[in-house]
Amino acid sequence: MKLIIKIALGIILALLILVGIITCVGSCLDDDDEVQTEEYEEERTDDYYEDADEEDSADGTNIAPGEEVVSTSSSWGDGTCRSINAKQFYQLVASKKQYDTYIGEGPCVVDFWADWCGYCKLIDPYMKALAKKYKGKVQFYKVNADENEELLQLYGIDGLPTLFFCHGEDIKTTSGASSQEEYEKLVRELL
Repeated sequence: MKLIIKIALGIILALLILVGIITCVGSCLDDDDEVQTEEYEEERTDDYYEDADEEDSADGTNIAPGEEVVSTSSSWGDGTCRSINAKQFYQLVASKKQYDTYIGEGPCVVDFWADWCGYCKLIDPYMKALAKKYKGKVQFYKVNADENEELLQLYGIDGLPTLFFCHGEDIKTTSGASSQEEYEKLVRELL
């Protein structure tokens, strides 16, 4: 009987040690994931705000005090497809309060895209070519749909690619892939 008790206690002790090891290893892995996630978030934040300045908007409706503002005058219509996030979208394209009214400086095209979207990859060269062709006349923006879901919900976007063609106070929306010629026709209508 004493032998059975000793074996049972040995098994219980071994199980406790095993649980302790598993808990310790799991905890270490969780800490490592948090460090990697923090580093990733820092990289993303740096990428999003690489062109940002520290100033307030004229009317204060698009940003909260202390938020960063994207400078548009020095790089507007620069011949590239600039990546922007939701916060920058609210400063450059349309505010949260009046999301159906364009507030930008001049004509712009906003391309909502995602990495997994084949049609988005198909039209990307078209957008880049048009951005170069209409340098100084039209600004091209790209919004990653996966990282800015609040914009998709706000505008009811359920298919990609979706493009906004903005001029004056108007925002014209198109969905799906078209030819470069069709997109150029829509860009020319902005001018």
